[in-house]
Amino acid sequence: MAVLPSPANTSAPESQGFEANLDDLFLRFAVGPGRQLNINTAPLQAQAIQTSETPEDFQQEFGQIYSRSDFAGGSGLDKAHRRNAGENDFQRYWDSKGIDVFSGKEVGQEYKISLLHDTDETLTSSNTNLYMQELDGTIFYADGDTLMKITTPLTGTPTQDGSSGQGKPSSGNAITGMAVMGNQLFLVANGVIYQRTATNTYGSYNSDNTYSRLWSAKGRLIASDTSGVLYEIEPSSSSAGADTTIHTLRNGRSWTDVCDAGAVVLATADDGYIYSFADESATLALKGQTFVEGEVPNAIDAAQGFIFYGTYQNTASGKIGRLYRAEITNANSLYVLVNAQLIKQWGDGTTTLNQAPYKIISTRDSIYTGIVDSASKTNLWRYYLPTGGIARDLEFAESGIVEGIAVFSDRIFATVSGGGSYRESTNYVSTGYIITPLADFFTSEKKQFVGAKLNTNAVTTGSVKLFTSIIPEDIKDADSSTWLQQVNITSGRGGEEEVLSLVEGRWISAKLEINTDDVTQTPQMLSFAIRGFQLVNDLIVDMPINISDQIERPFRKALRVQGQGDLIYTALRNKEGKNVQLEIFRPDTLLRGIIENVSSPIEEISPRGSTTLYCLVRFRGSKVIGTSSTSEGLGIALLGVGKLG
Repeated sequence: MAVLPSPANTSAPESQGFEANLDDLFLRFAVGPGRQLNINTAPLQAQAIQTSETPEDFQQEFGQIYSRSDFAGGSGLDKAHRRNAGENDFQRYWDSKGIDVFSGKEVGQEYKISLLHDTDETLTSSNTNLYMQELDGTIFYADGDTLMKITTPLTGTPTQDGSSGQGKPSSGNAITGMAVMGNQLFLVANGVIYQRTATNTYGSYNSDNTYSRLWSAKGRLIASDTSGVLYEIEPSSSSAGADTTIHTLRNGRSWTDVCDAGAVVLATADDGYIYSFADESATLALKGQTFVEGEVPNAIDAAQGFIFYGTYQNTASGKIGRLYRAEITNANSLYVLVNAQLIKQWGDGTTTLNQAPYKIISTRDSIYTGIVDSASKTNLWRYYLPTGGIARDLEFAESGIVEGIAVFSDRIFATVSGGGSYRESTNYVSTGYIITPLADFFTSEKKQFVGAKLNTNAVTTGSVKLFTSIIPEDIKDADSSTWLQQVNITSGRGGEEEVLSLVEGRWISAKLEINTDDVTQTPQMLSFAIRGFQLVNDLIVDMPINISDQIERPFRKALRVQGQGDLIYTALRNKEGKNVQLEIFRPDTLLRGIIENVSSPIEEISPRGSTTLYCLVRFRGSKVIGTSSTSEGLGIALLGVGKLG
């Protein structure tokens, strides 16, 4: 009676002529001329990471190429090779500092990255009310109780609005709000709204209530008081614009920001809501509200049909900051925000830093906000509208809330609470870096990385360097000692591959560093590439398996068991495509892997007229550390010798 040979019914399998064990199925090889048992290392795989969006990034060379020639997709991507990759993954990276990634594409030229501009401190101040407005080519600052201004913003420094000792709408009372409506500047001090009518001339515009903050939207002033009331101040040709209450928050709550969002005016409040107000009979009326769960919305602006708002979440010691993008929709005459997407989070609750965005402004192609990045540094962050990418931008040598941001002649101006005011310089920072995502070519197998190269525009000052790391945690630490310098271009354009020695690992990341010795110039990097290939761990075993009913045994008379071959063949076919364990008795080898295929039965008639029935089985897998326990004595399988049925 035919049965499947297994440890349950077969002792001393080698003495019975068995030469392998496949998941407790004992097998005999049908080794002969032209059908040897072969155990080989798996061949290197052909390049298999071609992507339709970045064909230039993957080259037909030995191994696989990880490269980038565009970073305008912004920061925040930790894995370069994701199965569910976003459409802009090929343009994204993990982090940067001091690098301009959004200004590198000019018509007819290659994309390039370069150093960001430095910043110049134009005013030193310990005050925390450093609001800012630009009006008719003049930058105005609030500094304590004094109005400061730069009449030549690109080159000048702030001075008091008026002669020495002047520029004080309400002497001894801090300016708590500023707004521009039309061609006029308005300020709040000591609860009164003042209109700047001329240099050092401030007329009382409205004193009906005790105001604390001030904005402008839809041709009118919007003001709030310390009791949580929001007012609109109707335009007036005189110095006495009447106010109308728009909405009152519950006790203890206050308004944080206001913006013109086209169809409506949006206002954020520290009760967690973003309120919508629409013009109704020449008065702003509440037309909806959107709740932000667990966060406080405190900055807002609109651009290109989108709403951008900043929030914070209080922690035990600091504030986690977040920036969102949303759309506004009209549902049953109510305007609410929908499709909110988190753009960026700053902080994780483990530090005492207040990393909330307090000011958001929009330009023709970008959104800017300020974030405290460390105990000594504050950065502007730039969201680039064409690609939806965000990156760290200008840096200020202070740690404080960015209360004011303005743009004049494509130059950025900003104020840092408790620090002073800054202007984007014409000079560049001396150094900057960009850290790429981790690359693993879509496989967890270890790789040997063998070469790296940089392409640059002609380097005439400073250097462009490429560092690599195989340690995933290094992408979060630009100063890690395990970053290894691989390429250093100090002149010329690069483009030659540098050999990497003994760089092995699953992951690799690159740190691209740009340095200049002359801050009036910046080197420019065009692209980088790292080449590697997967280390071979798999073995391929091609086995001719005896599936005849004729059973040959060493030094014994052959047996014929009806149906034995069919039974074994069926069992082999059932294992096709499945994970298995394969034990070969000689040499003593234990492997785990998969049966890739099982051929149809092959009948061979020898010149003597005997018949052999066999099938070819291909196994792919890897060795298991250790040896098998089933084998016994000396075998002949790997010698290519065997008795044929």
